[in-house]
Amino acid sequence: MFDLEKQIAEWRDFLQKKGKVSDSHLLEMESHLRDEIEDLQTADLSEEEAFLIAVKRFGNLHEISREYQKVNTDQLWKQLLVSPDDALTRDDNKKLIGLVVLFSVMAGTLMKLPEWLGIAADDLFFLKNFSFFILPFVGLFFLLKNRIVNNKIWGLLGIYVVLIFPVNLYPFIEPKDTAFLMALHLPLFFWLITGVFYMGQEWKSSRERMNFVRFTGEAFIYGTLISCGLAVLSVFIIAIFQAIDLDAGFFVENFLIYYGMSGAVMVTVYLVETKKSMVENFAPVLAKIFSPFFLLAIIVFLFTMLITGRSPFMDRNYLIAVDFMLMMVLALVLYVISARDQAAPANFFDYLNLALILTALLIDGIALSAIVFRLSAYGITPNKMAALGENVAMLFNLLGLAYYYLRFMLKKASFSQLVKFQTGYFNYYFIWFGFVALVFPILFQFK
Repeated sequence: MFDLEKQIAEWRDFLQKKGKVSDSHLLEMESHLRDEIEDLQTADLSEEEAFLIAVKRFGNLHEISREYQKVNTDQLWKQLLVSPDDALTRDDNKKLIGLVVLFSVMAGTLMKLPEWLGIAADDLFFLKNFSFFILPFVGLFFLLKNRIVNNKIWGLLGIYVVLIFPVNLYPFIEPKDTAFLMALHLPLFFWLITGVFYMGQEWKSSRERMNFVRFTGEAFIYGTLISCGLAVLSVFIIAIFQAIDLDAGFFVENFLIYYGMSGAVMVTVYLVETKKSMVENFAPVLAKIFSPFFLLAIIVFLFTMLITGRSPFMDRNYLIAVDFMLMMVLALVLYVISARDQAAPANFFDYLNLALILTALLIDGIALSAIVFRLSAYGITPNKMAALGENVAMLFNLLGLAYYYLRFMLKKASFSQLVKFQTGYFNYYFIWFGFVALVFPILFQFK
């Protein structure tokens, strides 16, 4: 049965994800669409007929081919909205696949190069340099795919060249805590730069930044699935060659893992990019499935902490687990926000998201208290200071989200204001990640 409100919501969501209209313009367009539908219905057209004709009248849309008549009418409007310029041609797709293969081989070779040249000096070498091995190729893929001609954006690729020297020339000494912090924070710092390549000239736009959040979430999902497939393939190759008394472990460990890892990243980027114009994506479904479970897990965690008497104040590993949980919850909250229709009224999942934020605030308060206690009891270390900074950053992020969510639910602010706050807050994470990765080693004398 045709559901007009559902189709209008999907139409609105489609236009929003295409990134061609502002939120205010989108609301105005929806108002005109509804007026057009009402006018058509007065001419004795059904809701479905009126909707399809009204959508057809929007913009410079091409003629419907005969093939479209075979499409289910529920999906017909999506075909109407796709112009020939938007559709990925067969030649374009071949070029993108060619780039994926080329960049996968180049990234895999770059990973092996230090080993072949004998310059992989320590165990952290690969972790510190992982960003340089793969992320420049991801950024280059976005630049070429989106045909970005802005010289300033292309110039950002030079950051990888400039920073590869201090990262590898810093004279780290035992216990090398700052080297480990660099290895953790540098990929996050560079990933946010990769977001500029993804967004292009609209990198300051709240809408485009939120699209990059959604891209990141879906890339994580695809990447996890592909990595699992790579692991299964590795085990399979070793097993079948063992059956004929040949050891394939050397090939898997020295070639398949490196080239497969780089290939998994590039294939993930390709898959998410080529489906980004589709309304049906993972974000809304996954958010609705996992949000309740995350909230339940946090509540059970808090009760368990009270019952068992275990405290992050004395247990360092426990504190690390708490911080990891906080980052996962914040990532899920942002994923939910990125998937939400900004023009829709508050619903059940908004209240669920707010509950997640409030419980995360409680846990963040506990974690901050534990970090301050450990700093006063055991002294200042790079790890404690990094944890303190990140928990403070998450605290203000969660407070801001809670504030704007409450105002939105009380109808004192629009959801777009919440989005604007969050996308602007990414600047602070960018500065902090870069500071920890590049300045912490100097402040703590490379220890």
